[in-house]
Amino acid sequence: MKIALVSDLHGNLPAVETLEKNLQQQNPDEVFCLGDLVGKGPSSKETFDWAMKRCSVVLGGNWDYGVGNREFVRDHFYWKQLGEERLKTLSNLPREKHLVLSGRKIRLIHGRPVMQNLINIQDHKEMLLPFLEPDFDMMIYADTHRQGARTLTGQIVNIGSVGNALGLPLVQYAILEGEPGESPGRLEVRLVTLPYDNRKAADDALAAIGLPDANAYVQEVLTGIYAGNLRTRSERRKQN
Repeated sequence: MKIALVSDLHGNLPAVETLEKNLQQQNPDEVFCLGDLVGKGPSSKETFDWAMKRCSVVLGGNWDYGVGNREFVRDHFYWKQLGEERLKTLSNLPREKHLVLSGRKIRLIHGRPVMQNLINIQDHKEMLLPFLEPDFDMMIYADTHRQGARTLTGQIVNIGSVGNALGLPLVQYAILEGEPGESPGRLEVRLVTLPYDNRKAADDALAAIGLPDANAYVQEVLTGIYAGNLRTRSERRKQN
């Protein structure tokens, strides 16, 4: 069974279009999205719709729940673009997926909010080990926008980001391949990177009137250099 694992589309339509062309060549049996369909980029409606149509599993990420539940006042641009039905769907996405391939029990999450804080794959092992409990052989996640793999008591894999990759400003995703079921066998994870039209992604953002923090997003898609966390607790929507 061959599964494409994608995440962090973040409203970047040129990146998603490049991903789709490559998926047609890879021809996976299924495509799973590990969350953060929306936010940051200008085309959240389009990347949401792509994920809902293309992916057999769609998990929720911190941006999905934040936008879907209208947690941050600065996200009005995304609320208006997405509309009520999409926002409701975002707020109710599942947080994780479990499967067994080649005898290995695998846990799939976005990262936050299953993780209380953002955890990079190179962080202290004691921060990561709890996510292999009670009996997982592998945990695959995203959220950090950087690919990587690590072996502890089980394997930890980060698939990177399709639309907002850091370090290397490329489309990043992964292919997971193995045999369904409990019988031990070959299990393969391949980390994929693809060049895409970063300039088009930046121009789309600059042309989108009202896009929050457009210049920060442009910096990230052009250079892969993180521009900082601009959504803060102080900007959370006041509750009645």
